[in-house]
Amino acid sequence: MLSFAIAAALAAQGAELPPQLPQVEVIGQHIESSGEEAVTGDDLRAPAAGDLAELLRDVNGVSAGRMGGHGLEPVIRGQSQGQLNVRTDGGLVVGACPNRMDPPTAFTVAAAVDRVTVVKGVQSLAHGTGGTGGTILVERELPWSATAGLSGRAGAGAGDNGLDWRADSQLLWRGERAALRLDASAAEYGDYVDGDGEAVRSGFRRRSLHAMAGQDFGDAGVLEFGVERAETLDARFAGAGMDAPLDRMTGARVAWRRELAGGEFALRAWRNEVDHVMDNFSLRPQPAMAMRTPAESDTQGGDVRFDTTADAWSLTAGLDLSANRRQATRFAGPNPAMLTMVNAFLWPDARLDQAGLYGEGSRPLGEGTLTAGLRVDRFRAEARRAGVRPSAMAMAPSALYAMYYGSTDARWDDTGVSGLLRFEQPLAGGVTAFAGLSRTVRAADATERYLAAPAAMPSGRWIGNPGLALEKHSQLDLGLAWEGERATASAVAFADRVGDYVLRDRARGQDGVLLADGASVYRNVDATLHGLEIEARWQWTESLSLEAEAAWVRGQNRSDDRPLAQMPPLNGALALAWDTRTGEWTARLRGAARQDRVDDSVLTGSGLDARRTPGFGVLDLGWSKAFGAHRLRLDLKNVFDRTYAEHLNRANLDPFNPDPVQVNEPGRGVFLAWEWTPAG
Repeated sequence: MLSFAIAAALAAQGAELPPQLPQVEVIGQHIESSGEEAVTGDDLRAPAAGDLAELLRDVNGVSAGRMGGHGLEPVIRGQSQGQLNVRTDGGLVVGACPNRMDPPTAFTVAAAVDRVTVVKGVQSLAHGTGGTGGTILVERELPWSATAGLSGRAGAGAGDNGLDWRADSQLLWRGERAALRLDASAAEYGDYVDGDGEAVRSGFRRRSLHAMAGQDFGDAGVLEFGVERAETLDARFAGAGMDAPLDRMTGARVAWRRELAGGEFALRAWRNEVDHVMDNFSLRPQPAMAMRTPAESDTQGGDVRFDTTADAWSLTAGLDLSANRRQATRFAGPNPAMLTMVNAFLWPDARLDQAGLYGEGSRPLGEGTLTAGLRVDRFRAEARRAGVRPSAMAMAPSALYAMYYGSTDARWDDTGVSGLLRFEQPLAGGVTAFAGLSRTVRAADATERYLAAPAAMPSGRWIGNPGLALEKHSQLDLGLAWEGERATASAVAFADRVGDYVLRDRARGQDGVLLADGASVYRNVDATLHGLEIEARWQWTESLSLEAEAAWVRGQNRSDDRPLAQMPPLNGALALAWDTRTGEWTARLRGAARQDRVDDSVLTGSGLDARRTPGFGVLDLGWSKAFGAHRLRLDLKNVFDRTYAEHLNRANLDPFNPDPVQVNEPGRGVFLAWEWTPAG
């Protein structure tokens, strides 16, 4: 296995490694910017997490919807999917599953990255279009700041409830003007059991490999290349009517930066290709009708950026481009050997293009800091196979659009303008006050605009709306952050008034919907979201610290006067950390209140909420200790073996059973991890 081969190479070189500069890691909330939180170091190598979204649930204000053990859907401040901007090394990864078995975070192996920054709400316009709910920045770097020579690490882990085993390794090298990086990982997860001892379909296998190389050309700048391959096999999903035998992402990027005209000029280009297969027979008992959907999503783009200063201003200007193509075809037949009928073009060669131009700057204003930005985006979308019938017995996607919305036009374009104004002001006693006002836009994704999933029963149909308007978010953030000698605290309140919110609903003859047959449709409505996030940390003694956090959000469909679906309830955590001679001990009590504000009726609403969800409280314990270059970590999750489920569930692209399914979380589990970081 490649990860162990790298570990062996490190062992052979261990005695000759040059001394390294000490690495300083900052974990937790950054007081100067209370809307951001960085996850680094050991927190990225939690042994039990099935993917990045599961790991990020420990960040206050972040939740995730579960469909299995892999592919959790992150939610920030009640917004998800296309409302979040997920960027890996600056590029976009767009999943290839119409049912979102592979959201962008599913392709990231957290142990193989340096930093994941969660930006809540709108803090900057430079991260790309959208991001109305927040942005997740995944970052990997070459060892330019390290001492010349070879370094790296290796790790492995195993568990008794879900995780069977995992192994990962990293090799870093820096020469006088060149640098290399190689990350490799592999893991196997089995089906876990919940607190009642019931098996939950959730197992999968994962392999990934990432390589970077860079060359410093002095005054001509620095050139970097990166390639990666991430593959998930045999992923089983308890919350869906299909499983995913294959999910593969192949990516490449190139970046160049140099000093120019008193500032820094950066240029980057990237391409990511995702291949996905889902079916209802290879990993579960064969049903009466076999179905298989191969799909692909290819995304490419680039950006140019210039950072400089002028008088008191720190300025950033840039241009970014992206183009995504998605195609998904559903085959059906009486058995897996006779999948000859093309049942549907779920994505009929959907093309979504975007180009954005932005400028942003900050400057001191009195004792505070003022930030202002403006962004203009041009959007274009079309479905090139919308007029093609999948088979003689099936309707073309454009016919489905006409049947539900009255239009066969599969082309759309628009221009959106976004703006940001933010002010931070230090007050007396270590208190900083801040206020942010933003107006941002988001274009509907390929599923919302072009999905064409027919079914014999109208309730099983799922039809996108090519005429959806841009979502327009007007947001206000207000907050206070305090830093004392031994404690920190922050509180943030936010409100978001949304025009033309893209709502997945049931067809009941609403304005713009022609039929009333209960099919899943999309339409624009007016909505509001508002909430509160509170965090505090107290360093009780040099070895004992206490953290507390809570988050609450409420969403309302103002057009129909009903709750927005899939809103996380009030949730929070209380954590204790104790550093002793015997190791670092942690205890974390996490929980959520009951969620009664739901949209669970297909007769009067969307039916996207599975139910009213009871509250829960779960205790996790942890221990870790360093033994020279080695570190052991032991985690005990769900100590009291509680049976519970997060309120967030996933929609179900199953023509025979389209109702959403809420999946129970894992019961008690023990996980052991080992890491080796050799030093010279």
